[in-house]
Amino acid sequence: MKALGRMALLGAGLALAVPAWGQVVPGGLAPWDLNHDGRVSWEEAWEHIQRRFVEADANRSGGLSLEEWLAAQGPGRPPRPDRPQPDPQRQRDRRTAMFRAIDSNRDNQVTLMEIRPVAESWFRAFDANGDGAISAEELPRPRTAAPR
Repeated sequence: MKALGRMALLGAGLALAVPAWGQVVPGGLAPWDLNHDGRVSWEEAWEHIQRRFVEADANRSGGLSLEEWLAAQGPGRPPRPDRPQPDPQRQRDRRTAMFRAIDSNRDNQVTLMEIRPVAESWFRAFDANGDGAISAEELPRPRTAAPR
């Protein structure tokens, strides 16, 4: 899978409890790097994910409804002049599909217990050198537009 494809999945999937993964590349590692060492350990990532989850859980039910999930999603990638504008319905459909995929018990709620294995898997995918932490060098670089 291409690096940017993984980033898109990461952004879509973790964007709620995990909304910040979608901003990892544009926003850098700073929001995730709690000890400011230039690397994000799994423990730091999980703490960040848990905080985002609590923020997204508007009714404090311990689970996110589809509406809470969608409300917690960021705006996605910023528009670029060399790309067509994002289709809001397509974004909603993709985010809904990710919600459905993570909701493993099909109760129309996504809990931290359902998010954790997905988050761990994505964390391992970004930890290219397998050292248990993600550094800026391991993040995918945005592609530049091909010359016309």
